[in-house]
Parts: sequence; C-alpha cells; structure tokens
Amino acid sequence: MADYSLSLALFDFIPVALSAVGLWLLAGLLAQALPESRRLLQAAVVLVVAGGLSKATWKLIWVLSQTDLVLLSNLLFILMAPGMLLLVFHVGAALRVWEGRGPGQPARRAALLIVLISAAALAGAWANPDGRTWFFILLGAAALANIAISGLLIRFTWRQGEWLTASLFLFSIALILLLSGLAPVAGTSAAAQWLEESLNVLAQGSFALAVWRLRGAMRGRP
Repeated sequence: MADYSLSLALFDFIPVALSAVGLWLLAGLLAQALPESRRLLQAAVVLVVAGGLSKATWKLIWVLSQTDLVLLSNLLFILMAPGMLLLVFHVGAALRVWEGRGPGQPARRAALLIVLISAAALAGAWANPDGRTWFFILLGAAALANIAISGLLIRFTWRQGEWLTASLFLFSIALILLLSGLAPVAGTSAAAQWLEESLNVLAQGSFALAVWRLRGAMRGRP
C-alpha cells in the first residue's frame, strides 16, 4: 500500500458506485418476476455494495492516516459472499419464470448454502486462526456466484437475440477474471494499481450497461 495515492483511493469508489447501479437495476428487474423477493433482493445488493464500500474506505483511511483497519478490509467478502449467493439463486429463479417455468425456492436454497459456507469459513478460522483459510472460502463463494450470475444472464440474453447485451455481460466477467489473474503478479506499483482499478471500472460499467439494456428488452414482461 506504500504507493497508494489519495487520487487512486478516491478513484476506487467509482467501480463501487457503478456496481451499486448495476446490481440495483438487476434487483429491480428480478423483482418483476419475483415480487415476493423484492426486499431480499434489495438486502442482497446492500450487502454486496457495503462490502465494496468497506474495502474502498479502508484504502482511503490508510492513505489519509496510515491506519490499517483490518476489519474494514475483511468485510469485503464477509458481506459480499452472502449477497452474491442470494443474487445468483434469484437470477436463476427469475429466468425460470421468464422461460415459463416455476421459480422454485431460491431464498431457501440460498440460505442453506450461505449457512454451509459460513460454517466452513468459521471452521477454517478456528482451525487456522492466523491464516486466511476463511478468506479464501468466502472469496471462492463470491467469485463463483459472480461467474454464475453472468453466465446465466449471458445464456438468457443470447437466446433472446440480445447479442450486444450478452456481449457486454461477457466482456464484464472476462475483465473480472483478468483482474483475478493479474492480482498475484501485477505488483504494488502505482501504474499497476491504476490499471487494475481502470479495468474494474470498465467491468462494472459494462455490467451496469448490460443490465440497463436487459431491463429495456424485458419491459412489459412479468
């Protein structure tokens, strides 16, 4: 974090804001098919966005005061994992409704998986209190849920003939995967950090634009 500047710390809030816009639009779209889940979908978005804000705030506090509030950093995946899991199950349920099938029980299935993953993370923290086992469990859950959400939306929009929208979803998740691959090798230089954050802005902006286009295509449908 030595080369992390104030401008970069502030720039880090832009992808969080774009993610918030995209996920809020997505929650509203899903609620059209799953009106009984509207509050739960909104809660899921709040969890994910709060996780992103906590990490961005941690960086800003570090730059301003050199204070390392580890809890703020750790909250990223503690909050994001359950939020993304709630969303992925509801994306699948909404797509089933739009395809003329029953929604199933997305909330119950998501809750069960969240409990299991939380238990695994707690067990990892208990077994290795000085390690990061719990972190990688939550990171893996959030990452897989994110990939699944994009995969489901890509498949649906492609089948609907919304090829540009599908391409935007694909571009977004491809950038996220690229960022995951770059993270261990990019280093901590200012240039590498600016590159990572710029790619993240592109990824979140593409996702928000894709959801906006999908909302337009689905207007008038239940």
